[in-house]
Amino acid sequence: MRELVVLMILMLGGSGVLGLYEDQAYKFDWRKQLIGKVEDLEFLAAGVDTAILVRTQKNVLAALDSDDGKLLWRHKFEDSAETGKILAIGRLNRNVVSVSGSSNIFLRLWEPLHGALVQEHFIKLASAPTHAHLVDNNLHFVFVKPNGMDIVTYTFDTKKFTEGSHKKVSTETTEVEKCVGLDNLLVCSTPSGLIYTQINSKEPSKAEMIPVADIQGSTLARRGTRIQVENSAGSVTTFKVENGKLVKQADVTNMVSECPGVEVKQECSEWGTDAEGNKYCAQYADNILTRFKGEETTVKLASYRGKLEAVWSECGADPQAYQLILAFQDGGLVSVTPRGNIMFTREEGLTSVHKAEFVNIGFEDKSSTFGPLYLHHENMFDPATLAQNFINRMKRHILQLREFISSLIQLKFLEKNSAATLDRFGLNKMIVIATEHNKLYGMESISGKLMWQLYFPGRFTSAEGFESKSQAYLLIQRDGRAGGEAQAVLIYAHAHSVHHMMTFDPLTGKMISNEPLNMHLDQALLLPEFSDHEIKPILLVGKDGNVAVHPRAAAECLRSGPPLFVLSGPTNSKLVGSKVVPSQEGSGVSLVPVWSLVTPSTEIVSVKTRNPIERVHSAGRVLADRSVLFKYMNPNLALVAAQGTDSSAKLFLNIYLLDMVTGKVHYSATHKKVLGPYHTVHSENWAVYSFYNEKARRAELVSLEMYEGKTQTNATVFSSIENKVIPLVERQAYILPVSDVRALKETVTEQGITSKHLLIGSAVGNVLDLPLHLVDPRRPPLDTPAGMREPGIPPYIPELPMPHESIMNYNQTILGMKDILTSPSGLESTTLVFVHGLDLYGTRITPSKGFDLLKEDFDYIMISAVILGLVLASYITRKLAQKKMLTKAWK
Repeated sequence: MRELVVLMILMLGGSGVLGLYEDQAYKFDWRKQLIGKVEDLEFLAAGVDTAILVRTQKNVLAALDSDDGKLLWRHKFEDSAETGKILAIGRLNRNVVSVSGSSNIFLRLWEPLHGALVQEHFIKLASAPTHAHLVDNNLHFVFVKPNGMDIVTYTFDTKKFTEGSHKKVSTETTEVEKCVGLDNLLVCSTPSGLIYTQINSKEPSKAEMIPVADIQGSTLARRGTRIQVENSAGSVTTFKVENGKLVKQADVTNMVSECPGVEVKQECSEWGTDAEGNKYCAQYADNILTRFKGEETTVKLASYRGKLEAVWSECGADPQAYQLILAFQDGGLVSVTPRGNIMFTREEGLTSVHKAEFVNIGFEDKSSTFGPLYLHHENMFDPATLAQNFINRMKRHILQLREFISSLIQLKFLEKNSAATLDRFGLNKMIVIATEHNKLYGMESISGKLMWQLYFPGRFTSAEGFESKSQAYLLIQRDGRAGGEAQAVLIYAHAHSVHHMMTFDPLTGKMISNEPLNMHLDQALLLPEFSDHEIKPILLVGKDGNVAVHPRAAAECLRSGPPLFVLSGPTNSKLVGSKVVPSQEGSGVSLVPVWSLVTPSTEIVSVKTRNPIERVHSAGRVLADRSVLFKYMNPNLALVAAQGTDSSAKLFLNIYLLDMVTGKVHYSATHKKVLGPYHTVHSENWAVYSFYNEKARRAELVSLEMYEGKTQTNATVFSSIENKVIPLVERQAYILPVSDVRALKETVTEQGITSKHLLIGSAVGNVLDLPLHLVDPRRPPLDTPAGMREPGIPPYIPELPMPHESIMNYNQTILGMKDILTSPSGLESTTLVFVHGLDLYGTRITPSKGFDLLKEDFDYIMISAVILGLVLASYITRKLAQKKMLTKAWK
């Protein structure tokens, strides 16, 4: 009884969970739930309406509403292709069937309305199958072997599965790229054509061959009752089944679908020729042509999406009604009605972000004809400047009022505005995103709204490390705060040519130019801004050592400016530091190697430098004895991480603090028996990096801080060449509360006054907002006397906490997290955050609370009433005083 009373007291008197208030949720953040580029699609009846079942390249099984494309449910499988890759989807009675895995196969049955798991079967195979094919309750696996193909069949239901027949098929070739099933036939693509065989037959047989000239095997697809494949020029070849044979249909050259009579065509508006003389389509038509029962309809797309890759359709009860689903090269999924109207559009290319950057929009409306809103003067109280600023403001208000009245008259207020919203406090920025599906997007950071799209014919491979970064560079040369139009450059590897440089406006998406580079590009570097040049120049480094600067006029600035050192030619095990040497005449530039760092038997996985826009507010920290410990703030310092394998086949990690001007290593460390992924952050005088400790089976984070000592050598300009200080490096390790770290980033603010926080992204979709002082390497032991402890630093405890209120995205889970981006706003207290992966998430955080913001519950009515009351009181008091003085004068 006593324990019950104590429990009731604790329940009544205890505080609730610390977190967001209900009215704060979804107020300053947004999330886009995506599924990835669609590989296969089926229409199914889920309740009253029809749903769309899809499997995607991101190992996602999902159901979409067929009317508006909204996500009904989804399941994200493992990222690894060995366990998470979805091989096939289908239907069995009222359930949805998925087959995923490699040699270990998981066959799952799902409830179609809510996506609940009904049954799961596990199949252990000797090797990974080349192809899996579902037909009702039969699952067929295809194994390609040197002497032909083996087809293994399993039968399953909601309770059990049984192994069926084995069939051997002899083939003329073993180079099978893709297989699809149609009726009782298995059709596979090879470099010389198509091969097909009977699936249900148990007797050994030989696959029949149909030659197809210049075939592109990856385009093989089943569309309705036909098989279609394309060649390198984009021409479609169609086949159908007649009497158990695959027969070519020469009269069908358009894409077909499940609905009989529905054909889709996309014309090629511009042809090109690659370096080998092969013909390809360089530009597809913006519009799509659909043909149904002799009538043609034009589908007008809002933006160019590249090649049409797949078509699916669903026939309605009305013979004239059908729904068409189109999948494009940029990852977009578009639903079309028979009249050519677009029902919904999903931008699934955003799940494969290659590079993203924040771009300042600016405070002024450049479309205005009245010039700038504010004129700046050395004397802020100059009467002429104040008068002109007041006149400009009044003119702008009059113009906006006139435009508003005009929009009301012409009903233009219903039209969507494609221009970004101007923000005087810098809380709204443009997020420029380059995806691996050849698309550039402009997105508002405050709402996640897509403002513009731009297609580019790029080429992305599965390369990692420095090779992956060299496939596309997104460089912001000028943002909206500078004079003139904003400008950015995308340097990408062309799909059929060399690297191209596309110049565009990052705020509007307007393309300025798109020209090929006259070199085989190895690296593109954004140089610092010069006072006598309006934009940041770009240094282009070729694989043959040739160097060029863009624009060429910036070469003159290089000659007159300070010497520049760059990290050129990074490879897996070598770094080379070079000096940029401009020629005495003309616009020529060359690189002179100064130093090199070779890490034998290791692979460099990360090179992290300081954020170029970062500002340092404090040059030191105050100790307990009131003395100052000055920070070692070398702007040329980089944190280098290299991975290797020791003699016992265990991975180890080498860490270097490297001066990129002189090549001097200030600090190095080795961690044995570790696993990736490795994440690094370098800011001010500190650096952190994380890894997985294989021996202790936990994720760990190591913190480093560099100090000069209690005397500062140079308080004005830092020089790596002249500096002789050997920094004192403090280090400490901590145990992270998450087991799998997906992203690591620090917050950054306008002036650097606000406290630093670390944002740690986990595999479960949470982002931990961790104050930096919790990973301070100078945290004293627990037995340190209170008088010897530094203020504001807690005692050292290896385990880092994870309170629920520190989860930045609370219940907004971010699946497939890849990276976190941060950017300062116009307010010192606020940092803008953008997280991307399978989902996109944007928010703003205040590490030191909103000290320069009014509280959300600020009583505007009360303060207005007080001000109005004071004004009235002063007016009444003035009248009474005047009356008193007048009465006194008459006496």
